[in-house]
Amino acid sequence: MASVHEAELLGRSIVVAGLRGVEVGDPGELLENLRARRELGGLVFQLLDAGMVAGPEHLLVAILNALRAFELGLNVSSDLGMEILTFASGQRQISEAIRSLGLKPGRMDVALVLVAGSRREAEGGLRSLVEALGGEEDDGVLEVDDEKAGRLVEAYGIGSRELSSCGRLGSLPDVVRWLVVEKVALSMAYR
Repeated sequence: MASVHEAELLGRSIVVAGLRGVEVGDPGELLENLRARRELGGLVFQLLDAGMVAGPEHLLVAILNALRAFELGLNVSSDLGMEILTFASGQRQISEAIRSLGLKPGRMDVALVLVAGSRREAEGGLRSLVEALGGEEDDGVLEVDDEKAGRLVEAYGIGSRELSSCGRLGSLPDVVRWLVVEKVALSMAYR
C-alpha cells in the first residue's frame, strides 16, 4: 500500500488516504453501496473531494473535532462520517458541507477517512474501500499546490490580511494549508 496516514485518536484507529482517478457515478448510491458491504460493517468512513482538502492534517483535525463533538453532545449529525464532513468543510449545515467537500459525479480524486476500533480493522477497511473504489492510491492528491491554494482561500474565506500576516511562515500552499487546519480546529469553539 502507498503511504497512509494513521493515528490513534480518543481510543479509535484512524486512517487517512488519497485515491487518484476514482469513477464516482452517483455519489449517494456509491456511499450507500459501500455502507451495505459486509466487510465494512461497524466501520465509520467518509469520502471527500480531495481537491478541497488541505493535507492529511486537515482531515485528522476534522476527525478529532467530530469525535469530541459526539462525546460532548455538540454534533450536528447523528452519523460520525457526516460529522467529519461538516468539520472538514467548515460548515454546520450538512447540505453545505456536501456541496463544498462531498463527492461529485464523474472521475475525481478522493480523500478517504476511516475510523475503526482497532488498527487491524482500519487496515482491513482501507483495503476493502480501495478495492471497491478503484483508482490509484496516491496521497499526493491531499497536498496543496498553488492552484489548490487558490480554491481553498475562496472556499474557507481566508482573507488577504490573514495571508499577508502569515506569509513569513512559508510558501502560499503552506500558509493556506495551515490556515485551513487552524479554521477547522477552531470550528469546535463555535459549536
